[in-house]
Amino acid sequence: MAERRCIFCGRRIDLDRHALFRLPPDYKHIPDNIYQRYLTLHGISDKNSNLPDVCGAGSPESAGIEWEKNKPVLMTRTGRSTDTLICPSCHNEVFRDTDEGRVNTAVFFGRKDCGRTSLITAMAGECVTRQFSPDDRFRYIFNEKIYDPEFITGQYDRVRSGEKPSDLREPTAIYRVTGAGAGWNTVCDVMHDVSDADFTDEEALYTCVSYAADAAHYVYCVPVDKLAEQTEAPTELNVMLTRLDIYKMMSAFRYSQVTPTLNIAVTKLDLAAKLGGAAADLLSVKDNEQAMKNYLFAAFPCIEELSGFFTGVRVHAVSAVSTMSEQDDAGLLGKLYSELFG
Repeated sequence: MAERRCIFCGRRIDLDRHALFRLPPDYKHIPDNIYQRYLTLHGISDKNSNLPDVCGAGSPESAGIEWEKNKPVLMTRTGRSTDTLICPSCHNEVFRDTDEGRVNTAVFFGRKDCGRTSLITAMAGECVTRQFSPDDRFRYIFNEKIYDPEFITGQYDRVRSGEKPSDLREPTAIYRVTGAGAGWNTVCDVMHDVSDADFTDEEALYTCVSYAADAAHYVYCVPVDKLAEQTEAPTELNVMLTRLDIYKMMSAFRYSQVTPTLNIAVTKLDLAAKLGGAAADLLSVKDNEQAMKNYLFAAFPCIEELSGFFTGVRVHAVSAVSTMSEQDDAGLLGKLYSELFG
């Protein structure tokens, strides 16, 4: 059974039974309701652009699926063919690079200004500019059909200069390509940026966070200043809001066969020395995970209380900007990336 995994909604697709294809360009354009709803929920303004005409095996347009060079091709009754795969759930394109469903997924949660988008942008940027693999086993490339590499590196430059990056409306897909063995092998690492806007109502939760169902890692971003503030002067409101965040994450994977690891990313570590107090203490123990956990669980006991619903809790200290030494920044980012994707 040949499978692909959609990086947009997470569905694993059996190509022999579930495959849909984008019809050739000369086919009559018919708006696609599923994809239109996806654009609306993600706040994409041009509702009439990029609406794919799709056709699946067994439909009146299709004569069936044929295999050419180990790749499925749809043959229509009118003699046309197309090999552009479309996800049957969200109708986004299913990319060839994700052969056999080899996709590693991490979903990043957190409140406004928690450093979540900057963290994803920084890790994606480092994949290209420095290459995280110390022994050159892998070459990192972006999926250009989702984000142009120049967009990511440009946004990373903004982050490193202290500016706020643009929203990441689509998943960031990074391919690790290795030449080991007889042919090229590819693993796709996907990072989803989930903002508070994705939890505005129940429909948004189940539509926008459906891709989180099979994610092996959830990353909950807690800024160092907020953690220090809660450590020094704890409030019930902060504890209650954090508990609510954990419940939201748990509801995202309740129908999944995968129970994720909860990764707490203490972000904006570059501010710690300037803030002093508990923040400076956190900076001094950034390499001691147990000490970081002690701070975290003391400030937010609900995380430890609910940790049994996850496969485990890891704590990471990170900085997305270059006000620390650049070597430290890259090392912290690389360590987190390795923890998430291996």
